[in-house]
Order: sequence, then structure tokens, then C-alpha cells
Amino acid sequence: MKAIVRFCVFMMAINSHIAFAQTLLNTAAEKSANEISPQKITIEDLDWIDKKHMDEEAIRIDKFVQSKLGISIRRDVTDLNSLQRIFDNKLVEPSDYKMLQAMGIVLGNVMQADFPSALEWKVYSDELGRSRALCVRNTANCLFPVTMLERRVEAGIRPDVKKIYHDAILSMEKYLPQVPYGGGIMYRLPR
Repeated sequence: MKAIVRFCVFMMAINSHIAFAQTLLNTAAEKSANEISPQKITIEDLDWIDKKHMDEEAIRIDKFVQSKLGISIRRDVTDLNSLQRIFDNKLVEPSDYKMLQAMGIVLGNVMQADFPSALEWKVYSDELGRSRALCVRNTANCLFPVTMLERRVEAGIRPDVKKIYHDAILSMEKYLPQVPYGGGIMYRLPR
């Protein structure tokens, strides 16, 4: 049930192009909006187990990409092309959720590398559980790249990795560094 609720919230975010924290959906028809209790959300630093797991998953994808495509994961925008090629060449089964989530970690690492002063990996906990999220420093505004690719595949959608990246970044635009005089988002990684 938790996975279904998170998926519904995620799909609403996709459709509205707004990134927001995970929230419970009001599933009881008799409850009014005033009767729903506010969620308790905690955002904490990653512990060493989370860091180790995420590093191992990124290495797993790097080894996979090296063996299948002959290239390496670099933690830059070229990784978006590598992830796309995995989908285009159908190298990952839609039921391989661990691999899809590992690919999401690589996606998040690119986002974090592009905005190191604004985005950081955190542990986001709410009534639905515990997730690794990419959060704007000192706020509760978070992206959930670990599941961005997985949820689309789960819904039968072939992910467009660059569009997912672009839409996620645009949803956080007001929190990201800007080029002076209205020049837009100031990306760190070369394009």
C-alpha cells in the first residue's frame, strides 16, 4: 500500500512538474481536509550505511555500463546518455527494481554534482517510511531520484532520462543558483 501511495504522489508530481515532499493521500472519503493530521517529516544526514550502499550501487551501475556499453560512469551529464542507452537497448528488465533504483542513484549523483552548493543527499522520513532524497540545503524541499526511473518503468513508460533530469531541476529552480540578470539556472557541469 505504501508503494502505491508513493507512486500516486510521484505521478501527481510528474504531471504538475512540481517537486514536493511525499504526502499521504486522503483515502478515506468521509474525512475532510481539516481532519487530516499533518505529517511528521524528518530530514537527516546520511549515515555511513546509506553512503556505503549508495556508493556500492553507483559502482554496480558503472561496472554494468562498462561491460554492456564500453563506457564509464563519470558523475557528469554524460551519465544521462549512458542511462538512456540502457533503456534504449533494453539492457535492464522492468522487474529489476534494484538495478532501476541504482540507476536512480546515478541520476541523483549527476544532479548533486551539477548543484553541489544547493543539493545534498539526505534521509527523508515520513509516515510512509524512509527514503534517500536529494534535498535543497536547509529546507524540506526534496527530489527522490532513486525512484524517478523505477516508477516510470513500473507504470509502463519508457523513461526519457534527460527530460526527467530537466523537469526535476526546473521544479527546484527557485532554490538553485542563478546566472545574474535573469540568465536562468547556473549549472556547474559543462553542457
